[in-house]
Order: sequence, then C-alpha cells, then structure tokens
Amino acid sequence: MTAKALAAPLLLALALSACSSAPQYADPQLPEGWFSAAGAQAADAETLAAWWRQFDDPQLTALVSRAMQQNHDVRLAMARVTAARAQLRQSRAGLLPSFDLPGSASRQWVENDQDAEPGSPLAGFIPDDDVISVDTWELALQATWELDLFGATRARRDSAARQLRSAEAQTVAARLAVASNTAQGYLQMRALQGQRALLVEGIEVARELERIAGLLFHAGEVTRLDVEATSAERASREADLDELDIHLAEAQLALDTLLAEPPGSTAARFAANAPVPLAEQRIAPGQPIDLLRRRPDLIAEAARLDAAELQSLAARRDLFPKLAVQAAVGRSGFALGDAVSSASNFARVGATFGLPLLDYPRRGAAIDLADAEGETAYVAFEQALARALEEVERGLTRMAGQQRRHASLSRTREHRERAHRLAQRSYELGEANLSEVLDAQRGALQAKRQALEGRTELATAQVALYVALGGGWQAEAADAAARPAEKSAQ
Repeated sequence: MTAKALAAPLLLALALSACSSAPQYADPQLPEGWFSAAGAQAADAETLAAWWRQFDDPQLTALVSRAMQQNHDVRLAMARVTAARAQLRQSRAGLLPSFDLPGSASRQWVENDQDAEPGSPLAGFIPDDDVISVDTWELALQATWELDLFGATRARRDSAARQLRSAEAQTVAARLAVASNTAQGYLQMRALQGQRALLVEGIEVARELERIAGLLFHAGEVTRLDVEATSAERASREADLDELDIHLAEAQLALDTLLAEPPGSTAARFAANAPVPLAEQRIAPGQPIDLLRRRPDLIAEAARLDAAELQSLAARRDLFPKLAVQAAVGRSGFALGDAVSSASNFARVGATFGLPLLDYPRRGAAIDLADAEGETAYVAFEQALARALEEVERGLTRMAGQQRRHASLSRTREHRERAHRLAQRSYELGEANLSEVLDAQRGALQAKRQALEGRTELATAQVALYVALGGGWQAEAADAAARPAEKSAQ
C-alpha cells in the first residue's frame, strides 16, 4: 500500500482520537474549615435528615410531615422524577435490539395492451384480461440492532442516569424548602400569638393607667393633657392589636397554602397559644466538604454536570462509524390476476454501515452545543457551591449572635419582672403608688415582648442553619456528588 493510500485512514484515526474525550473542568475549591466555627464537629446525618424533630414540638413535626406529603411543589418535583426515569428506560432501550412486525400489501392494475403470442412461454402466465391485477403482500418478524461500538449510546444512558439523580436531588431540595417554609411559618405564627397575648395584657395595663389618670384629674392632681396621653396610648395599642391580627391571619393562610388545605384550616387547628419552640441540641456544622454529600442542590448540580459531560462525550462519539445489523423471517406472496399466485417463507440478514464524518458541520455544531451546556453546568455548580458556603457561614454567624442576644434579652426580662415584683411589694407596703406599679408592669411587658422576639429570631436562625447544612438528605444517598467530593478531598 502506498503512502498516499495510508494517509486518509491515518488522518481519519487522528481526527477521531482528537475528539474522543469531553472537556475536563477544574476541581471545585473548598476551604479547610469554617471561618465562623473553629473546631467544628461532624454533623449528625440522622439529625439533619429530620431536623425539625429537634425542636421537640409534636405539632411542628406533624405539620412538616403533612406539608411534605401534600405540597404542590413536592408533587411537581416527584412528577419530574417520574419523567427522568422514563427517559432513562428509553436510553437503556437503545442498547438492545428492537423488534417489529411489519406487514405490507399492495394491488396494482396494469393495462394489457397486447396478448401473448400462442406458443410463447409467457402465454400460460399472462391472462387475457384487458386489465391485469398484480397483488403482493409480506408479513415478517424483524429485528434491528445498532451496535454501540464506540459508546455513544452508553454515554447517553449514563447521562440519563445522572439526570435522574439530579431530579431525585431536586425532589429532596423541594421537600427541604417546604419543610423550611413550614417551620418558619409555624414559628412566625406562634410568635404572633405570643405577641398578641402580651399586647392584650398591655392594653389592660393601658386601660388601668387611663382609669387612674381620670381619677387623678378629678382630684386635681394631673392635667387634662395627662389623661389624653394615657387614652392615646391605650388606643394606639388597640390599633396595634388590629394590625397584629391581620398578620396572624396572613401567617395562618400561608400555612394553609403550604399544606394545600382549605383556607382557615390552620387557624382552627392552632387556635390555642403555645411557646415558640427552640432546638436545644447544639448544631454541629461538620466540614465544608460535607456539603457536597448532603446538600441536595449541590448533589443535583453535580449530577447535572456529570450528565452534561456525558452528553458532550456522546456528541463526539457520534462522529465514529456506525454499524447496524438486521434480520427478518416471514412469509410473502405474489398473485398475477387469477392465473398465477404463490406464497413462500423467507429469511434475510443484512448490515448497514455509515460514516457520519461526511455530515461533520451538523455534528460539529452538536458538539459545540454540548460543550456550551457543559460549561453552563460547571458554572452553575460553582455558583451553587459558593452560595452554599456563604449560607452556612452566614447561618453560623447569625446563630452565634442570636444566642448572645437571646441570653441578654432573657436577663433583661428577668430584671424587669423582678422590678415589677418589687414595685408591687412596695405598693402593698405603701411605699409606692399604683402608677409606679403600672409603669413597672409596662416595662416588664416590653421586656417580655423583646425576649419573645429574640427567641423567635434564634429559632429562625436554627432553621436556616439546618437548611444551609443540607438538612433532609441522607448521607448514604449522595453518590451523585462523590466524584467532585473525592477530587476536592485529594
């Protein structure tokens, strides 16, 4: 064989080998530890999987469970998982032979312009009719198998499996979002109920101050201005109560929507007041690399990146030659008018060969499109990772600050309540007047309201940190993120 004859196959081999692998992306960069938590302990996967139980509130647990079963977002995410599973089955079917039962029948009418000469060999086969009918029919069992010699179909199958993994992780992310929104809505509702109780108590204090001011005015000890000031304070608190009732009703309606229940269901179910729950157990954040194994959004993006890389590989493998084999067995028949008819069994085997390089412009564009989608998936993964790290750092910082604030507000409440008790004792001994007692009571109510706000903010920060750490995902189910996690750990 001459050098020129060898040149074409060598160039073809070089071109195919040059485009046989997909682009590789850099490993994600992760810090060694949390900036806001020195010496962080490993997070408990079982605790994170059902973090709302740490608040030790049966009503909250039941509410979250009901929301994750009935919420529309979760049901939509589950429908996407079903679609991804069907796509995976379809991709797997491409590796197997396809069977078909084709059948055909036709009749053709041909004008007989001239008769066959007597003694001709065709005289016994061609009828004397002016119009000759020609019938043909065939029925066969046919099998076709496109051999996946270079792995394009296998790459698409694996890509569909990663897409399914991404859809499953997105379902967990939807469930986590629903659990978070339900918990935060429940905390807000309990906080509003507590504020309402304190505001009602404050209105009673304002009414008592108004009554005392009226008595002192008639006794000539205060002016009309003092009476109007106490009346204005009482009216202002009543207006605050009306506004708070609106916020409480809106919070309850929001929970109804999350639960996919008729409006008013939550208001009837949680009519009685209850304290804002707190998670007493310390939240261990673990290490930054753990987010790749337990945060559902990162797991979904990692699986999506894997799927995009496999699609890019499949697009390149489409440039390789294709080989398909066919086999069929069946029966066919032929009839020429009423004179000749026959039917017989048949079997056939064949193969087709294609060289897609001749269609390179279109397939080259498909490669560029797959590479662009892979780049998009990589940037999305980096963005999701940066957002996850920020959310955890923000959650740790907020948790530490809210814990200190909650402790300070609790001490303030204790001092105010102690001052109220001392004022009551002094009033009973005749050392203080009723106005001083009511002022001390008003200060105690203000401290209680601030302590309730601090407790609510701390509970909300706990929910946010649980969610940021990937609460709701089982660690053993995170194999979709194993590849980038292992690369980062090296």
